[in-house]
Amino acid sequence: MFITCLCILAVDFRIYPREYAKTETYVTSLVWQVLLAIRALVLPPTEDIETWLKFASLCRKNGRISQARSTLIKLLQYDPEASPENVRYHGPPQVMLAYLKYQWSLGDDHKRKEAFARLQVSSFHQVQAFARLQNLVREFSISLNIQSIASTASTSGTNANVPLLARVYHKLGAWQWSLSPRLDDDSIQEILTAFRNATQCATKWAKAWHAWALFNIVVMSYYTLRGF
Repeated sequence: MFITCLCILAVDFRIYPREYAKTETYVTSLVWQVLLAIRALVLPPTEDIETWLKFASLCRKNGRISQARSTLIKLLQYDPEASPENVRYHGPPQVMLAYLKYQWSLGDDHKRKEAFARLQVSSFHQVQAFARLQNLVREFSISLNIQSIASTASTSGTNANVPLLARVYHKLGAWQWSLSPRLDDDSIQEILTAFRNATQCATKWAKAWHAWALFNIVVMSYYTLRGF
């Protein structure tokens, strides 16, 4: 049945290319759903998080917001919007980052500010966790630091290989920039710090370096216009 539907769609694409151009995303999503349904027969979503996160990201970027949300709720195993305040935004860090990105994508100003605030808390906890890891490693006399972790985790520069902490810092900078249309000295320093931390956590991540360079240009223009 599924193969038959794809064949019909393929024929229709050739006859009515304009009318069906927008359904390409739908077909991609449909293929993903079938593949994930098959994978779920042998591996539950909570044990195949990265694959399901890719699907949620695909849905979010293509406007299938409700499907992205339901996928993330399946991974979290609870609905943050329907849970008491004391248990909201609790779960695997990579899933929580994806959920906050979903929340940001809703476009609501209040939701975006809430997502940014929660991301700030998340980055604080992750830095603390990393510090504990360093202390533990130091106790066993193993030479390990943030640069060595970042370099091994970002050799290809692809998003899948970028350390989670680097992605958190990048989003912190990007979101604060978006929420601060009128820059001032304080917001400039906070955004610069976030982007700089992202480049330090993932030294080969082009996206982080691009954001860092672009914002530096904006800062130079900001101070030039003010006669500095």
